[in-house]
Amino acid sequence: MKYLLLFTFLLTTASDSLAQTAEADSLERFVQKYEETWQLHDASHLANFFTDDSDMIVGIQPTIIGRAAIETWWNQYFSRIDSGRMVSVSIESKRILGPNIALLNVHTTTGGTHSETNEALESRNARGTWVATRASEGWKIAALRMHSPVGEQRLKPGTDK
Repeated sequence: MKYLLLFTFLLTTASDSLAQTAEADSLERFVQKYEETWQLHDASHLANFFTDDSDMIVGIQPTIIGRAAIETWWNQYFSRIDSGRMVSVSIESKRILGPNIALLNVHTTTGGTHSETNEALESRNARGTWVATRASEGWKIAALRMHSPVGEQRLKPGTDK
């Protein structure tokens, strides 16, 4: 009986570990798709990564609430930046908080080349936290917070055209 209990415990622990690995892998793919979609500068497609009732805070700007408002914000952002600006998103840490919720700490860097002059665009860094929830269609962002790293005071829509 003692061995049966030990075997059951080990099997359950291994199963939980495999499930968390699968969750982590699916989150990596989600962030990669987000990054790829960001490169298109298409606010409508990017807004689809958010839940209907999501909220977003960027720097010291007011809270943006709801997918439609987030899409509007991204439209404004993309209209003010050069079309050659690209983003790189890396996950610094991730925690599975439950079967359908995760917390991601991310680092983003935007850069690229100017669309007309081919000169390198100034690199901009940010760090942030995403709360992701999983629905039938996959992971979605329920809350996003992005802030400039210490010593860098720019995380706002720029006019780098």
